[in-house]
Amino acid sequence: MSRYLCKERLVNGIEATTPILIPSFSSKGIRRFDEIFYNLKDYLSDATLFSSYDLYYKLIDGKQIYETEILFIDSGGYETGIEPDLSEVYDFPHKPFDWNEEFYFKQIACIEPMTDIVLINYDYMGLSVIEQINKANSIFRQFPLFSSDFLIKAESGEGKINIESVINNVSRLSSFSIVGFTEKELGYSVYERCQNIYKIRTALDDKGLKQPIHIFGCLDPLNIIVYFLCGADIFDGLSWLRYGFKDNNPVYFNSFSISSGKWNLRTDELKLISYLENIKTLNNLKHKMKLFTQENDLAVFELDEMTEREITKIIELVKEEK
Repeated sequence: MSRYLCKERLVNGIEATTPILIPSFSSKGIRRFDEIFYNLKDYLSDATLFSSYDLYYKLIDGKQIYETEILFIDSGGYETGIEPDLSEVYDFPHKPFDWNEEFYFKQIACIEPMTDIVLINYDYMGLSVIEQINKANSIFRQFPLFSSDFLIKAESGEGKINIESVINNVSRLSSFSIVGFTEKELGYSVYERCQNIYKIRTALDDKGLKQPIHIFGCLDPLNIIVYFLCGADIFDGLSWLRYGFKDNNPVYFNSFSISSGKWNLRTDELKLISYLENIKTLNNLKHKMKLFTQENDLAVFELDEMTEREITKIIELVKEEK
């Protein structure tokens, strides 16, 4: 039996297969994110994610978002929070507008099925997993044309998912197309997150449930790889708009300008080129992930020796301690 839990999985409702890597767009911490999208939309084909919050407040043109084969519509919870995610670097203060369930429903009612739509439920923070499941089912029943992506939030104020509660209620997840978690709520370290992804994937598999696992807020190549090996399938995030990717690692734009030989470019020109390069990097990574499900060989990722050794160590420990 393979030590890895990754495989191609079907997303019910849209008949797409994983892995899926999603370049996300958000007003939180990203200056002029709408202009960035308008400049890049011709280069995006597989999937994108937009927030219902940004659409509701018309921070981006809602008529132009249907550009990719799959469109994820997020809950708006991220944009209303002041807590940073794991890749966040602010260059201006974030002062969110009001946001509530009523606004969320008003915006979702405006979404048209012009492409395959994956809908993420409204964030119900502080509720038990069972209460979250019931509320999410109520939302998704109202929008049957959309695929359902159930984002499970922490039950308490400690900011971490209660994994045992998720596992104890795993059979109740059968009604959803996708099961999702934010990266930072899965644990306080990469290793703890890997452990919990492995546990959740194993619990789903034991019940014969094939729903893909979506990790919100993670689009860094090395993290994608290790979470993928532990059983996660879908990844989205904003790091591709905050950094350049070089040899699977995010680097600051100034550093990227030197390492890529583009040090003579203006910062705005450099960023646009970096975004395009990052899209290519993510597309290439997705191809390698699909290839890995067939060959089961870490060599397909073309990692340096030390990185491959550390990833192997993580997976071996996770499997031993599961």
